[in-house]
Amino acid sequence: MLSRSVNGDGNENGQAPDPQLHALAEYAATQPKGTSSSQQAYDTILGAILNRKVRSGQRLAEIPVAKAINLGRTPVREALMRLEADGFVTSEPRVGLVVASNTLETISEIYEVREVLESFAARLAARYARPSDIFAIEQIYNESVGRTEKHDTLQLRLLNTRFHQAINAAARNDHLSRTLRQLVNRLRLSPVSIFDAPGRAEEILKEHRALLDAIIARDEELAAKLAAEHQRRDKDTRLAQLAHDIVTIAS
Repeated sequence: MLSRSVNGDGNENGQAPDPQLHALAEYAATQPKGTSSSQQAYDTILGAILNRKVRSGQRLAEIPVAKAINLGRTPVREALMRLEADGFVTSEPRVGLVVASNTLETISEIYEVREVLESFAARLAARYARPSDIFAIEQIYNESVGRTEKHDTLQLRLLNTRFHQAINAAARNDHLSRTLRQLVNRLRLSPVSIFDAPGRAEEILKEHRALLDAIIARDEELAAKLAAEHQRRDKDTRLAQLAHDIVTIAS
């Protein structure tokens, strides 16, 4: 009879993880212990998703995932609920939770919604931003200047996310920020980065500067206009990249 032991989180060990989650198990083994089992489960699964250790559309059932990352079912259940709320996983009928995936149509739809909401967030930021908000956005922008000169795509992606999050925080609307975070998280699942497109990093830097200046000037109309235009350019860039990849693979 196979011997089973239960760890402190209630996870039953001694059973091999799902072969389809082998990459997740390997990734989890390299991760440091978190401050709590729930946070560790969240960070591990999210990291695996963003690092392509689990593929888009892959099922993330509670028990197999718990075995793969060697944590209990309760923290894994809590982590999966958070990941669903953040947009990284979705619930599919008759399947359960799966890693979220994007098609050209999905990405186009996300940008259409994001254009409206980012524009509104920029308008509110121009209205409500405090000196501390402006300072935080300026700091992120200044760091982006150096990273753009070094063509540091990885850091630019992170700084881009932080830049927009800082503007959303300055808008002083929690519901708006939460919705935008979910949309941005879905775009983070894209296999391509807008910063890989020739010249786009330099354009983004200029657009961010103009947007920041409009917020500092308390020009709500201009801030909203610039934010919308910025999202449209990002959308066109990303869709062109993905379309090119599809044609390349098919040819």
